[in-house]
Amino acid sequence: MSLLAPLYFAGALAIGLPILFHMVRRRPRGEVKFSSLMFLRPTPPKLTRRSRLDNWLLLLIRALALLLLAAAFTRPFLRSSTKSDADLPSRRMVIAVDTSASMRRDGLWEQAQVKIEEVLSDLRPGDEIALVAFDDTPRTLLRFDRSNRLSPPQVRTSVKSLLADLQPSWAATDLGRALGFAADLAVTYEPQVSPESSSTSQDSPAVAASSASGPAQLIFVTDMQTGSKIESLQGYAWPKQLSLDIRQVSTDRKTNAVAQLLPPRKNAPAEKTGVRVRVSNSADADQSAFLISWTDRDGQRIEGSEMPIQVPPGESRVMRMQSPAPDATALTLHGDDQDFDNSWYVVSPQPESLQLLHLGDDAADPRSSLLYYLQRVPLSTRQRSVATQTMPPDDLTQAPDPNLVPLVVVTAPCSPDTAALLHEYITAGGRLLCVLAGDREIPTAMASLQSLTRVDDLRVTEAAVDDYVMLSRIDFRHPIFAAMSDPQFNDFTKIRFWSHRTLSGIPGSWDVLARFDDEDPALVEQTIGMGQLWVLAAGWQPEASQLALSTKFIPLIFSLFESNARSLQDSNQLAVGDKPSLEPSPTARITLPDGAELAYREAADLQTFAWPGIYAVADDDLSQTLAVNLDNAESQTATMGADALERFGVRLGATLSTADELSNQRQLHDRELESRQRLWQWLLVAALALLGLETFLGGWLSRPRPAAPEVSPS
Repeated sequence: MSLLAPLYFAGALAIGLPILFHMVRRRPRGEVKFSSLMFLRPTPPKLTRRSRLDNWLLLLIRALALLLLAAAFTRPFLRSSTKSDADLPSRRMVIAVDTSASMRRDGLWEQAQVKIEEVLSDLRPGDEIALVAFDDTPRTLLRFDRSNRLSPPQVRTSVKSLLADLQPSWAATDLGRALGFAADLAVTYEPQVSPESSSTSQDSPAVAASSASGPAQLIFVTDMQTGSKIESLQGYAWPKQLSLDIRQVSTDRKTNAVAQLLPPRKNAPAEKTGVRVRVSNSADADQSAFLISWTDRDGQRIEGSEMPIQVPPGESRVMRMQSPAPDATALTLHGDDQDFDNSWYVVSPQPESLQLLHLGDDAADPRSSLLYYLQRVPLSTRQRSVATQTMPPDDLTQAPDPNLVPLVVVTAPCSPDTAALLHEYITAGGRLLCVLAGDREIPTAMASLQSLTRVDDLRVTEAAVDDYVMLSRIDFRHPIFAAMSDPQFNDFTKIRFWSHRTLSGIPGSWDVLARFDDEDPALVEQTIGMGQLWVLAAGWQPEASQLALSTKFIPLIFSLFESNARSLQDSNQLAVGDKPSLEPSPTARITLPDGAELAYREAADLQTFAWPGIYAVADDDLSQTLAVNLDNAESQTATMGADALERFGVRLGATLSTADELSNQRQLHDRELESRQRLWQWLLVAALALLGLETFLGGWLSRPRPAAPEVSPS
C-alpha cells in the first residue's frame, strides 16, 4: 500500500490524548453522603496521576478511531506497478547553439558545450534530435531523419563529433531568424517510413520509436546578448504547442568596451581636423578607464597616438583624435576584459600628389590677381600634397585626369577646343570652377561658357551695383556650404561685392547655391556626367570683393576641392558577412587578413567576408584595399531578459529531465489510482463507526450506579 499524502500520518500522534485522559482523574471516585458541610474547610480535589488504566476497551476504541482518521487523510491506495522511462513518450528536440562573434568571450563556448552534453546525457530511446548552429544565418548540422535511426549513445557521439569541428564565427547574432527556423523545423518535420525500415522496425528499437509522440521542444544555448536581432519575430506566429528552453551561458568578466570610427559630419566646422571616435562601454561593466591608439599591421601601437578616455558603464563618449598615420591599420582599445571586438580596422589613405590647375592670367598686382589668393589656400594635408599649376587656357592640350587634378579653376575665356577638353574632363568626374571676374571680357567669357556648358541660351551681362551687394539665400544643405552651416560660421554679411555679373537663361536642371541680395545668382552648379561645373558670378580679388580676405574663402575652396574626395571612412563600411564587389575572373585575386592569397575565379571561392581585417582585391590593373569590421551590435554584450522574447509571443518553458518527468508521471498515476480506489472513504466510515461505539460505551460505563441498601441496626 502507498500513501498519496504521507505527511498527514503525523496526525496519528493524537493517539496519545486518550491515554493521557485515562491516566488523569479529576474527581474522587466514590461518594459519601454527609448531613452538613458548613463546619468543614473546603479543599478542592487534587489531580492525581494513576499508575493503572481502568477502561482498556474504551482506550483502544478511541486510539483506533484517531488512527483511522489519520490514515484516511493520507489517502492510501494500492499500487499495481511502477513507471519506468520506457513508459514515457519520446521527445522531439531541436538543440540550437549560438556561434556568433560574442560567443568568443572567455569561457562561453566551453560552457555551451557542457550545456549541450547535459541535454545529451538525458536522452532516452525514441527521442528525435536536431542540432542547429546559428549566427546571422541558421544552419542544420544534424537532421531528424538521421538521428532517429541512431540509439542515444550513437546520437551523443555524433553530436560531440559535430561540436568538435565547430567554433564561434565572426558574424552577428540574428536570434529572431534562428528561432523561426528552429520552430519550423520542430513542428513541420514528418518522418517518412520506408518499407525497409518497416520490416526492420521490430529488430531496431531506435527505428521502432522513430516518431516522437511527446511535445516538440526547443533548447537554445546562447549568451542572450542585447545586440541580438529579434525584430523578425514580430511577423512570426509562434506555434502554440512549442516551448523554448533557454540555456544561457555567461561570464564573470563583464566589462566589454568598443571603439568605432565615425563618419565625418556634413556640417562639421572646416577648421577641425582628425577623426571622430565613439567609445561605448557595456551596461554591466565594472571598469571605466580605457586607452585607445592606432596600431600597425603587426598589432603594435603607433607611438604618440595613445589617448586615455573615461566611459561610465552603459554610456558612450565621442572624442576626436588625430588622423591615422599611413602605416596604421586599426583603431585599438585597451583595458577591457574581452578583446574579440577591440580592433576597428581602417584603410588609411596613402599620401597622394595632386594638382590644382589654374587656367587664366597671372596679374602682377595682388589686388587684381585671383591666382595670388588661390595659391595661398593650404590644400596640402598629411594624406596629400597639392601643387598649384597655372597656364593660359589655350595651352591646354589634353583633358586632365580627375584622379590627379581634382579641381580646375578657369578665370579667363577659353577657345572652343579648350572648352571641349574641359567638358571631357568634367564628364569623367572632374570638378571645374568658372570665375566671371571682370567686365572687360564679357562677350568672350559668355561664348566660352556656352561652349563649356553646351547651353546656347546662357547669357552673361554686367550687373548694375550702386554701392555693394552681399550674399543671401545660401543653401547650407549643399556639401560646399555644409562646413559653414553652424551658427557661429554662417554669417556672410561682412563680405561685400563691389561688382558682379548677371547670369540669365539658366536651365531648370541647374542648382542655384547662393544669390546676391539683388536676387541675381551668385554661385550655380551644373552636373555633367560624373562631375560638376560651378560658375561664380564675381571675383574674389580685393578690387572686386572682400571674399579673398574673409574667413570664408579658405573653407569654400577646401569644399570645392574635396566635394567628391574619398574620406577615410569610405573604405571602412564593410562588415563581416558582406559580399565582395569584385567580379570573379581568371585573374582576380583576394588577399585575406592572414596574408593568404585566394584565387577568385568564381563566386563560390569567397561568398562573403568571413572575419574582420584588411583585405586586398586585385584584378589586372584594378587594386583596392578593404577594411572589414564586426557588426556594431555584437559589442552589446549585456544580458537581454527573456521577457523580450515573450513580448513577441514566444512561449517559454524548461525542458524536464527524465527523472523529473518520471516523478511527474508517477504522481499523476498515483492520483489516478487513489481517486479510483477511494480507500479513504472506507477508513473514514470505520473511524465514524468506532466513534459511535466509543460514545455508546462511554455513556454506558459512566451511568450512575444504584447505592447499596442501608442496613438498620437491630
